Amino acid sequence: MTDDVPAFTRPGAFAATELMLDLFYVTTNYFQLDLEAIWILAVVGHETMRPWILDPTTAPLHLTDQRVPDQVRGSISRVLVADRTGLPRETVRRRIAELEKKGLIALDERGYVRLHGQSVVDPAYQKSVVDIYRAVERYQKRIAAFGVKPED
Repeated sequence: MTDDVPAFTRPGAFAATELMLDLFYVTTNYFQLDLEAIWILAVVGHETMRPWILDPTTAPLHLTDQRVPDQVRGSISRVLVADRTGLPRETVRRRIAELEKKGLIALDERGYVRLHGQSVVDPAYQKSVVDIYRAVERYQKRIAAFGVKPED
């Protein structure tokens, strides 16, 4: 019998599934939202932070700010959220309205959405970010324990 499956595939899938479950648990537990809302919130959050946190001159100025100034924060259109998630536009519109009502996201001057930004000062939020970091560490240890690496 030939080896049709690379040695990394099953251990990698197992470890990745553990990581996803950990991420789902941490985020749904903190936000008290379903996975569809978490997915939308993740896309919006990524676009809110991306412009300034990846800028090597801007990031150091704001890493410990209680609130990053709106002029350096990003935002995203509802249409692009739908495109990135694959969710129907009407679903995204409705879910974003719910997230806005909960105070998790806000509209900018163009009507685009961004994270509201108040969660970062919450000690429970800060703990959830550490919990996510620990989940990634567990993933890395799980992969290392299998002793296999992906083939390039």
